[in-house]
Amino acid sequence: MATTLFPFKANLDVTAPPSKSYAHRLMIAAALGEGEVEILNVGLSDDVKATAECLKNLGAGVSFEGENVKIKGIFGEKKGTKSAVLDCGESGSTLRFLFPIASALGIDAEFTGRGNLLNRPNTVLTEALKKHGVKVDGFSVSGKLESGVYEIDATVSSQYITGLLFALPLLNGDSKIILSGELVSSDYIDITLEILKLAGIRVDISGGEFTVYGGQHYRLPSKVTCEGDWSGAAFLFVLGAISGAASVSGLKLDSRQGDKRILDFLALSGAEIEISTDKITVKKSELKGFNAYLENCPDLAPIVCVLAAAAKGKSEITGLKRLRIKESDRLSAIADMLGAAGIRCEATGDAITIYGGEVSGADFNGYKDHRIVMAATVLSSIANGKSTVTDENAVNKSYTNFFRDIKGEKNA
Repeated sequence: MATTLFPFKANLDVTAPPSKSYAHRLMIAAALGEGEVEILNVGLSDDVKATAECLKNLGAGVSFEGENVKIKGIFGEKKGTKSAVLDCGESGSTLRFLFPIASALGIDAEFTGRGNLLNRPNTVLTEALKKHGVKVDGFSVSGKLESGVYEIDATVSSQYITGLLFALPLLNGDSKIILSGELVSSDYIDITLEILKLAGIRVDISGGEFTVYGGQHYRLPSKVTCEGDWSGAAFLFVLGAISGAASVSGLKLDSRQGDKRILDFLALSGAEIEISTDKITVKKSELKGFNAYLENCPDLAPIVCVLAAAAKGKSEITGLKRLRIKESDRLSAIADMLGAAGIRCEATGDAITIYGGEVSGADFNGYKDHRIVMAATVLSSIANGKSTVTDENAVNKSYTNFFRDIKGEKNA
């Protein structure tokens, strides 16, 4: 399904969507406990619902009340689940977090998914599991995970490490995770460690090693709140910078989310930014070319490239090697989006050079990728004519209210 868009001036005052990164981790920590935890503001994105359904199939009690969820821990429910089919939808976090967790619980699990999910790399994780007592057959796991030393290539995905950090405290013995190579997306590990600490789980860190003590118990507070999402807010901020003004509340300035770096890139481009106690406002201003390194915040790439397209001069966006293995080949999708809009760009290796200029209305392919759909929509706001964007429903993966919010409608 495609949506038709005409140039528009933004005037937004909305609340940031919930952070998927926090929602996934809080739900998992709650599910691995004994009591009931109420998690506020998890939202209703497809990825969050996928994790919730998988946790339910693993034996947790899960009940949504609007955008909040109550979870009764697996060890309190004592349902004795021995096998489960886990539909991860298109959520890489769900798949990679639950691979080792299901194994630690001794549950025979068959993982399914949609879109590009089952084509994304998992070998580093599955090989580690196979060395520690787990039989892996495609996307099925059986057997019981064993404690020990886990050597992990950290250059592919931080999600492997997060999955192990959640799983290993459930085992009887102590374990070590030893990283090789430069850790990518390290901010996501920081979020994981924050939630583990909140749940009473001890992990010691020394250099590139994590010591995870076995026999621990997850004990989240009975009520917790999921913080706002900098990834989703980034699209609103860039919309304000190129097409009017956008005020967003519900974000933590001291958040561990790496995508809060969007403020740095906006500042480099010359955008006008106002920060108050409870909201951040970005207003349209004269924008100039800038350089941005996105290795640790690759989800920002589509919208940072839109910002570059609207800026005068040349911008260099680097650190993009992992964009090839997202919901789409995002680097190609970004180049296609900019080319359709008449913006000159050169994508080579892990970088893209963008020469800002006048944006033409175009028929944009959303590639069934939520971040490409949102980026193309923002770009359409300054086009010189009508545009269409396919796959509008893809935004439900992460930001269900995106189209409502860009119209400046108040959150219900």
